[in-house]
Amino acid sequence: MTVLFVTGTDTDVGKTIATTLLISYFADHGLQFTPFKPVQTGAIQQDEDWIAPDVMVYQSAAHKQMGRGNIEYLFQKPCSPHLAALIEDREIQPTRLSEAVRQLGGIAEGVVIEGAGGLYVPLTGDGYCMIDWMEELDAPVVIVSRAGVGTINHSVLTINTLKSRQIPIAGVLLNDLQQDEKEIIHDNGEMISKLTGIPIIGVIPHLKNVDDTLRDPSKRIECYRNWDMNRLREALRNESRSIIGKK
Repeated sequence: MTVLFVTGTDTDVGKTIATTLLISYFADHGLQFTPFKPVQTGAIQQDEDWIAPDVMVYQSAAHKQMGRGNIEYLFQKPCSPHLAALIEDREIQPTRLSEAVRQLGGIAEGVVIEGAGGLYVPLTGDGYCMIDWMEELDAPVVIVSRAGVGTINHSVLTINTLKSRQIPIAGVLLNDLQQDEKEIIHDNGEMISKLTGIPIIGVIPHLKNVDDTLRDPSKRIECYRNWDMNRLREALRNESRSIIGKK
């Protein structure tokens, strides 16, 4: 089973968009990947049910219903997972997250995991963070960063933190959230690679209507047409060496 982990330099940088586009790309190349959201806070109420917003995006793009297995923990309050769990008198168990990934691997060729927030998002009250689970998984990571001003510092800090834990990095996706100048976006990518040695996979273009773009296969293709997919394929060939994936 192949596992790819999508993290971000911050919350709301476009991890869900990136996850959806990656799965679409793999599908275009005959690979059946499924998304997995280990923890989602800020659930949306529909009738008497509580729904995970990110899973709704996956479903809309795939034009099919996602199963309960695509998300493990869902909490109502939009806050740090450890606090959301505390409020609901629940506990996030990392071993349960890993087991959920294993089970998804039984029904798909690969899993794209979308993390919650950034690296140091606490999952438990004792300080076990998202990066701790990522280190256990040892799966290659795609970092989603803002494309504009400020992204160099955030991206380099994220990359160096992952390197300090010896977590494999597939590359960086820059997300053009604010229609930044192309010259700035290009230079940001060049400088991030120069400072870290990690390549830029590509740029997610500014999307005026995210939902419409992700639902339309032709528009999704345009989003990743110029990405460096050779880097992604290389990362997947060197897939997780850990408790989840075996070389």
